[in-house]
Amino acid sequence: MQKPDSDPGTRGPSRLWLLVAFIGLTGLAVTTYLTSNAIAHSEVACSVGGCNTVLSSKWAKILGIPVSAFGMATYATIMLGSLHAFQSPTNDLRGRMIVADTAGIGVLASIYLTVIEFFVIRATCPYCLTSAALVLVAASIVIVTARQEGPLWAKIMRYRNSSDA
Repeated sequence: MQKPDSDPGTRGPSRLWLLVAFIGLTGLAVTTYLTSNAIAHSEVACSVGGCNTVLSSKWAKILGIPVSAFGMATYATIMLGSLHAFQSPTNDLRGRMIVADTAGIGVLASIYLTVIEFFVIRATCPYCLTSAALVLVAASIVIVTARQEGPLWAKIMRYRNSSDA
């Protein structure tokens, strides 16, 4: 039987949540820069030259909202959820599930947008690729952390096994 989190022998929340929060803050900075430039209709500083091509394409907005604004929301959610997870007992899954779900959706969106960037627009944006890499790293760390802590990983595996049936 597993000990409750209040017992001295129980492992507390992983410090990796702080790393995920820092990645969220970094991603928030990148996407805020892109969003502010999109709102101001100004070009971004880009050493490769493809940034403004990507950011002015029809794929750069959804319903008139810059895609980077959705990135801002994603990274803010990852950052705040990770801080909640770090400050909560490991059996409190609220922040952990929010981060896991948000990072998972972020990875899928990033894969889709990166494919569009490479094969449809045929230009690359280092900011966009950085954002994609950050959300992938955050999701990877969440998986490692979930396995270390246990309760979130058990819930993910129960969900996975129930959807296989």
